Amino acid sequence: MTVRDYTCFIVDDEDLIIQRLELYFSELSHKETRFHLVGKANNGLKGIEEILKLKPDIVISDIVMPRMDGIAMIEQLKLELPHTQFILLTAYSTFEYAQRAIHANVMEYIVKVPLNEADLDRALGKAAGILDEVKKKEEEFQSLNVSVLENKYRVRKQFFNELIRGEIPPHRASNFANRMDSQFFQANYCCFIVEMNLYESFRNEYSAVDQNILKYAITNVIEETVMNSGRGVATDLSDNRFIGFLSWENNRSEMDTEFACQELGSQIVTHLQQYLNQRVSVAFGGPHRGWESIKQAYTEAQNVSEDFYYHAEKVVKTPAHRFHYRNDKREEFQHKLADFLVGVQRQVSKEELEKEFAELNQYASDHKIHRSIMAPMLRDLYRDIIMKFKSGNTSTSEIAEFPIEFMAFREQLAYISDFTYEYVHAGQLIHRAEIMRAMRFIEKNLKQRLTLEAIAEDVNLAPSYFSSLFKKTMNEGVISYINRKKIQLALELLNVQDYSLLELCEEVGIVNEGYFCKLFKEYTGDTPKQYRIKMTRYESK
Repeated sequence: MTVRDYTCFIVDDEDLIIQRLELYFSELSHKETRFHLVGKANNGLKGIEEILKLKPDIVISDIVMPRMDGIAMIEQLKLELPHTQFILLTAYSTFEYAQRAIHANVMEYIVKVPLNEADLDRALGKAAGILDEVKKKEEEFQSLNVSVLENKYRVRKQFFNELIRGEIPPHRASNFANRMDSQFFQANYCCFIVEMNLYESFRNEYSAVDQNILKYAITNVIEETVMNSGRGVATDLSDNRFIGFLSWENNRSEMDTEFACQELGSQIVTHLQQYLNQRVSVAFGGPHRGWESIKQAYTEAQNVSEDFYYHAEKVVKTPAHRFHYRNDKREEFQHKLADFLVGVQRQVSKEELEKEFAELNQYASDHKIHRSIMAPMLRDLYRDIIMKFKSGNTSTSEIAEFPIEFMAFREQLAYISDFTYEYVHAGQLIHRAEIMRAMRFIEKNLKQRLTLEAIAEDVNLAPSYFSSLFKKTMNEGVISYINRKKIQLALELLNVQDYSLLELCEEVGIVNEGYFCKLFKEYTGDTPKQYRIKMTRYESK
């Protein structure tokens, strides 16, 4: 079992007692390293102010003090710090004080004249035992909650995947939904799909564990947003997609349904950007009723979501606003791709390439060809460029496969454009300059909230391609690199002066204190609090 450190605080109006206790903790540090004195106060009011600020694990306090006695102070503190352990020192062994101490749930009651160190040792050991037990129970409860939540989402995901594939008959689905408290499919409902934008970058930047955590968070935000609009449910579907259902009791007109879907979709887009910094698009199917229609409701939403391929980020789509596809333009677009391949040469400039791809983008925007046809044509173009400019010492297997599956059309085209420029100039290390510039941009803006898109824009590369290139060059994802640099900055700051947690977060541009602590421990092995204690010990030697 890992030995924990415990912070302690003294409250007493007698200077001699405070000095005696300070000496006690100083001597204790040589034989019992887990208890650390972090502060002191000479009355109850000052004690409350400092204790609420420092949140120590153990408080050692006198009873009789001016302005506020120790027991009154403890009664107030217990409301804010329920797990802090309190040890009372007193020169008065009266029944009244003992009765009040018991009522305030004080852990130990020690006569301080004369002060017996063995009593203090025993009281601190007892406090540590209680704190350990509280911590253990909290961790067990948290672990149980996480386990229940994970199982809930896992079962729900499997249920809806089988449901939309038509593998669960309606009567079984209804029984199962009763147990999940999702019995709203007998009312009117529509299915919707939430798709993560820039998913290739997301996969490059986050570890598998962090991806799963973010997906749980995304599911929660979607579901809470749906519940605010009425009744509904949401779950992780697969890879970059989530599925949800919005339900309503009374019949609605087409116009009312359209308005409700647009409003809910906009809220989901806004909330995920605001709370998790994730960009998504939302597609709705038409209204349905009953378990028998689930598969059809999903198919409609799935068909509408195909339009995301030609959209920018953060869009809401409904059946009333579908694209008209021009698959008859396939052959003509193939000729354009072939002409581009013939014309591109090793001496091509960035500007010339961008002009060529802008023309391809304009044609595809004017004459939309369905993704199932367009995406394979772009994949073939990527491979043809490799074969045309392949150098004698470069095997095709060394070239990364075109990450086509989760990219929108513009992403795919931008990725090929940036890749082509690098590849036709093979051997000149063109993009070393872009990576160096990105690192300078990160260094310059380290105290800000940096995003992959902002850095990619600064170096004039497509986000997905820049993310892939950075990881290939640096052996580290962009977000991981930024976080490491932010923690390095935090360490430099802590070595200069004692910043509070909030001040550190502000200085390094991380809004969430919990996330900062997680990153700090991940990179240093200690929490900021533990690191400060170690630094204090080191400086005192």
